[in-house]
Amino acid sequence: MLTFSVVLLEAAVASLPPTPTTCMSGWLLKKKRKRIQGWAKRWFVLSSSGVLSYSVEPNSIIRGSLQIMVSAISSHPKQRLIHIDSGTTLYHLKTFTVEEHTKWLDSLKAYHLNASEEEESPKALDNQGATVMDSLKAGQDIKTMIESGIQGASHLDEQSDAMAKMIYDMEKQIARAPDPKPWVEELKKMADELAKQQKQVSATIYDQQRLWKSVQETYKISPNRANRRSHLFLKSPSIGLLQEEKTAKEGYEGVVGYVMHERGTRSQTSLFSDQFFDAEDTFSSEEEYCLVADTNGATAADDSSDGEEANVERRRNLPSPTVGDTGSALSIFRKNIGKDLSTVTMPISMNEPISLLQKACEDMEYSELLDKASLCTDTMDRLMYVVVFAVSGYASSQHRIGRKPFNPMMTETYECIRPEKGFRFISEKVSHNPLVIAAHAESKNYSMWQSTKIRSKFWGKSMEFITEGTFHVTLHGSNDHFTYSKPSSWMRNMIAGGKYLEHAGEMKVVNHATEEYAIVTFKEGTGGGLFGAPTQRNDVIITLFDKNNTKCRRVVGKWSEQLAEELDMNKQTLSVLWTANAPKAEEYEKYYGFTLFSVQLNEVTSIEKGHLPKTDTRLRPDQQLYEKGRVDEADLEKQRIEQKQRDRRKEMEMQNIPWEPRWFKLLPDDYIHTHLVDPSMEQNEASTSWQFSGEYWKLRELGQWPNDLIDIW
Repeated sequence: MLTFSVVLLEAAVASLPPTPTTCMSGWLLKKKRKRIQGWAKRWFVLSSSGVLSYSVEPNSIIRGSLQIMVSAISSHPKQRLIHIDSGTTLYHLKTFTVEEHTKWLDSLKAYHLNASEEEESPKALDNQGATVMDSLKAGQDIKTMIESGIQGASHLDEQSDAMAKMIYDMEKQIARAPDPKPWVEELKKMADELAKQQKQVSATIYDQQRLWKSVQETYKISPNRANRRSHLFLKSPSIGLLQEEKTAKEGYEGVVGYVMHERGTRSQTSLFSDQFFDAEDTFSSEEEYCLVADTNGATAADDSSDGEEANVERRRNLPSPTVGDTGSALSIFRKNIGKDLSTVTMPISMNEPISLLQKACEDMEYSELLDKASLCTDTMDRLMYVVVFAVSGYASSQHRIGRKPFNPMMTETYECIRPEKGFRFISEKVSHNPLVIAAHAESKNYSMWQSTKIRSKFWGKSMEFITEGTFHVTLHGSNDHFTYSKPSSWMRNMIAGGKYLEHAGEMKVVNHATEEYAIVTFKEGTGGGLFGAPTQRNDVIITLFDKNNTKCRRVVGKWSEQLAEELDMNKQTLSVLWTANAPKAEEYEKYYGFTLFSVQLNEVTSIEKGHLPKTDTRLRPDQQLYEKGRVDEADLEKQRIEQKQRDRRKEMEMQNIPWEPRWFKLLPDDYIHTHLVDPSMEQNEASTSWQFSGEYWKLRELGQWPNDLIDIW
């Protein structure tokens, strides 16, 4: 019998404070990001806290939002247009009538910190909205408004978490239903859709919380704010200039600027940097109607961040099928049997078009498992989902045969921001010899980082891929700190027979807060004959133990397909925890065996365009050429870049200048797995690992990368 427990959740939600009320709502036309897509009819809501959000239908999932208080607004009454730019988000809106244009514009102005004293008070649609607007007009303390906004966003976050927990509990109940029937399968589909929509809502709320915090910090640093309530410093990573619709304005200040207008007068008073400007009055009149344009003349709506980044269009295939012949590399392998191949120069034909920095990000393909873990109230449930996440990182390798990633250059970096998954990721090469990759991922629900030494060895018939280092996962909202290290991976039958990849050995995942742990056993393949690929392979057995070393749970399956829990340790009753995504790249066998997630790692989307540091892997010319199938040109570029690195290292050594990573620091680590420590290392060095300093994202948001970044290309 299938039962759901909903009463407790309803009580919990009922106890939460009410969300901010709406002061205006209605249908508007919203310009889509690309000009050829035209306009879309959307339902907009302006809340009493000054947040403008929109959805496809009233009371449906919020697709995007921005805070009016920190936005620049311009209008064109004759065309019924309103343009709102928060610095990170740009909306082009159009009303259906002139009367609606006036009403919306008045309401938006009432919330704008730059609204002048003499402007007429807008007509509020309810008492709370009128109170908020009147408080702004009366010059009351903006700090109270900001605190109210932060509190409102926090309430929404609590409600979202409560809903997520209800969905999770429902999924568990469905999974335990005996003798699955069609209606149970239908419930599973509906629960999956609910979970997907809840994640979108959660991501939007998280963005709101960050934006409100940004408003608060910006207000704190505003000088003389008590006497100048109309003064606010805006931060914008936008690249471009403001120009009139028909005639371009003179005085373009370059690509790192944000030009404001004050009744036709350009104001560019910068107190802190090129990213902060005085915005006394950013409302443009009919005569100074403005559009934001990039240096190529295309409107910023083409690729602006408007809250739809979660739905950013990403490619579904690589620019070129697999190129290069791996056969020539075998002679190199034979000459270096037993040696670390990461120190041996390989022909570019042996590569696949991603780097080791990007390969580290492949572990995040199934990041939703960590989101699920963070929602679990039972510590063993949290451990179970973290372990499944650790295993899921191998799934992307199931179709990869015989090629290696590009070896990063000194100071090379890679970032990955995935709004639809709710995380951002940064990796950097922190050591050249031995080769060490440091990476850090973070989201609202968790943090995950690694500091790993990468090696590979050829043993005559098989190649061993060795990843030495400790992986860390912490779940926000609890004291849990998980660590694990990965066993070796093997490419079998390199000389003759059917080549195949397998992972063999054990992996231990420990929760240091509870002393609970799990042992993951990757079983070697069996069958298939002397030179054939095993008929039975990729099997995984996971056993979970409590702090008293008592077996509590068991999970079985294949790292390439699916993992399921044996309910009550009964092998006949399984509950599926994770299923690998079916390869979605068309003819993936012809494209290096990449999954769709891997295909998209080297792509420059609207999220990255104009925001990457010059050290990012996506800007690496030899890898770009190789991805496009231009092998000979790529090989020449690879030789040039490698020689440039050798010359730079030699010059630094002659000047006694040490090479220091930019974004990661060598810090004490209490959770290093002792069996991975090199006995020859000093004690203080052995207990440290490369950890993220946190500076990368701060400078990215400012759009101000350090001037001393090395030109590695």
